[in-house]
Amino acid sequence: MLESPEPSEWFLSHFGEHSLQVMSALVSAGVAAHERSLEAKHGSGLRTNDAYGTFWLSLREEVVTHLAFLPGVETIRPTRGRYQLPVFNQMVLFSAKCPAGTVGPDRMKLGRSGIVTRIFDIEERDSVSEPLDFGSLDLEEEAQQDFAALPASLGSATKLAFVAYDCTAQGGMQHVYIGEAALLQDGSVLWLYREELPMPALIIAPTLLTLIDDEPIRRFDDAPLPTNLLRLLNEGEADADPVLDGEGTAAANAPDGS
Repeated sequence: MLESPEPSEWFLSHFGEHSLQVMSALVSAGVAAHERSLEAKHGSGLRTNDAYGTFWLSLREEVVTHLAFLPGVETIRPTRGRYQLPVFNQMVLFSAKCPAGTVGPDRMKLGRSGIVTRIFDIEERDSVSEPLDFGSLDLEEEAQQDFAALPASLGSATKLAFVAYDCTAQGGMQHVYIGEAALLQDGSVLWLYREELPMPALIIAPTLLTLIDDEPIRRFDDAPLPTNLLRLLNEGEADADPVLDGEGTAAANAPDGS
């Protein structure tokens, strides 16, 4: 039987008493995104994994949804971005899928778009109060459409937590990594701190169970036992073929008035 995982010092320093719930939520978000992308692949009828390639977009939606329980969590979306990001305790959580063919998290590369670059450079801003202008940046990845204008900043975020998901259409969710990272010029991810979430323990952790009914389940033997009334028969009653009436008393089976 798997024991409930213990949050690391890094988790406790960033999420405090919510650490275990955040760990479970991040794993659940990845599982949900995988299921959505797999449905898209099957629905497309394509033999290739093109439809499953929407995983990165579904993932960021699911992360926002699964972390909505955090008190004071802020949801932001950079101008012209196709996704929202959660900000908790001045830390923005940016999630991404390990590209196909990646051999371990240490050799992970991301598409170095303008938005992604500015997100990774968030801790290098000269002033926290200075808004980030995304107006002149190119759209990320497949984004090639216009969106309504939104505040061109990362809200209250002053630091970054990077979450990497190792997931494929054939193999499903395999690894989830979280930590602090920098983005190099060639798009390589340089981990400054990294830990892997224990997926099996988090998927079945008691924190994921929800009580849906507080009434106890009734058993087949909850009904009261029947009452059998025993008494001595008077002389002559045995020959009268007595029967029990509704109150459990003996009555002679004889014509009225006899």
